Amino acid sequence: MKRLFGLLLIFVICVTALSGTLVFASAEANDVELDFDVTRDGEEVVAIVTLMENDGIVDLYLRVEYDKDALVLMDTAFGSGLSALKHMDNFGEDGAEYEYPYRLEYLDYVQKNVDGTGRLVTLRFRVKDGAKDGEHSVKLVIRQVGYINASSEIVYNEKYGEELVFDLDSDDVLDSTTGGVAVAEKIVVTSKGSVVEIREAEQGSSAKKGLMIGLIVGGVVLFVAAGVVSFLFYRKKHTQTDNK
Repeated sequence: MKRLFGLLLIFVICVTALSGTLVFASAEANDVELDFDVTRDGEEVVAIVTLMENDGIVDLYLRVEYDKDALVLMDTAFGSGLSALKHMDNFGEDGAEYEYPYRLEYLDYVQKNVDGTGRLVTLRFRVKDGAKDGEHSVKLVIRQVGYINASSEIVYNEKYGEELVFDLDSDDVLDSTTGGVAVAEKIVVTSKGSVVEIREAEQGSSAKKGLMIGLIVGGVVLFVAAGVVSFLFYRKKHTQTDNK
């Protein structure tokens, strides 16, 4: 009976995991929370990245992806958040062309955890000449978060991917355009070259819908499993009674 119950329990766990109701986190330290506020300022789009939660950062790598066929990054301005760290980005100097997407890294060469919060950077976009009307995505991705543990070692939160390796002799230290975790996304709606609306992307509602479906499926599986176990227990009990 115990073996049967154990098999049923394993089955329930597998089905529940496939349904999306179980999430196994790899590392809890420095699950950084960022606020990504994208607003309209006249015919321009302003994206503000603010650090909300910080357990002690020595290395933070961000990437802002956007529809480069519709939006042009015009200007960047840094705030006080993580001002104790040295920042590097790939924004073009003196209006020079820069490589898409916008990439930013905060480093701490003195190797001490920095736990301050606040505004990291403000990005100003304009609608590109000849851009098609419609919806254009602006997405914030965390690619790497490093911190110092109790043993004074720099470790990285596995949730955001493997540690990045940079070639310091290269002209562009920020050479990664892949990986990471998309933590926020906004939709910019344009018409005739003008910004008419900015709204949340629909991934959040889709994720909630998927979670709800997973919970329902998991609940049904648990109910059925409980019914099967009860029936088998009842049948075994009465079989033993009949054989007496």
